Amino acid sequence: MIHYRTRTAFGQSENIGIYALAATVNDLSAEAAGVSEVSAEIFLPPYGQKEHLYAIEKRIRKCCKEQGIRLGELYADRCAGVSRYMVSVTGAVLRPKEQEWYRETMRAGQDIVLAGQAGIEGTIRIIEERGKELEKRFAPVFLGEIERHRHTVFASEAIDAARAHGASAIRQAGVGGIFAALWRLSKEAGTGLDTDLKRMPILQETVEICEYFRLNPYQLTSAGTLLIIADHGETIADALLRKGIRAAVIGSLTDNNDKVIRNGEDRRFIDRPAPDEYNKIFMEDRIYE
Repeated sequence: MIHYRTRTAFGQSENIGIYALAATVNDLSAEAAGVSEVSAEIFLPPYGQKEHLYAIEKRIRKCCKEQGIRLGELYADRCAGVSRYMVSVTGAVLRPKEQEWYRETMRAGQDIVLAGQAGIEGTIRIIEERGKELEKRFAPVFLGEIERHRHTVFASEAIDAARAHGASAIRQAGVGGIFAALWRLSKEAGTGLDTDLKRMPILQETVEICEYFRLNPYQLTSAGTLLIIADHGETIADALLRKGIRAAVIGSLTDNNDKVIRNGEDRRFIDRPAPDEYNKIFMEDRIYE
């Protein structure tokens, strides 16, 4: 049986196809193995320019070649229902339960490891969409530091390392950020969770850019950032750190339904996933342009 996953990305950047591709491939790789093929569709707004379309197509093809991903259909359609360029990527793998390594033994008492950094994908995309505005506020070297992390939106190395060191389950954070991913993970596992905000890896640049736009970085799209469930989380975190991938045990699954995040002396519960904070960059165009 084949397992499919579709993810989308929108914006004005010529790189939006790369983010949709990364989100799809990471999701499938985290749950299964050996993504066989992807297809992509580009939706142009009524005013969309063919030159921009060709640039998006070119970057998708180049990225697939670099990542060793087979690209099937790639087509475009002008759509009156979208106000910005949008790319939808669909991928396919064998269903996880049919693969030899499959574990999926999530249970109370297991550790939760966060691999990667909260909100990093969203931060990169905000810079691409609001670069001129940010250049008035931040030094080029500051913004360039974020650019160094672009490769982390693809998480195959982290996924392979986590699986090799005993991960029971791996899930990409993705849309809605870390908070949404933790909520979904808890629901899927049928457990509660207890986590520590201060343990969650995050770049200072992400914090400052989110403060500037009044965004919550933990609710910001995070393709390439993973939540890993394991009996011995420190073993996996150490293995990832040796590969240069930021990782930390941020908490554990619990035997109740409470979804708790601690921040020093404060204790709060995770709400149902809210709309991704990245959306606000476009909802508030009138403020930042």
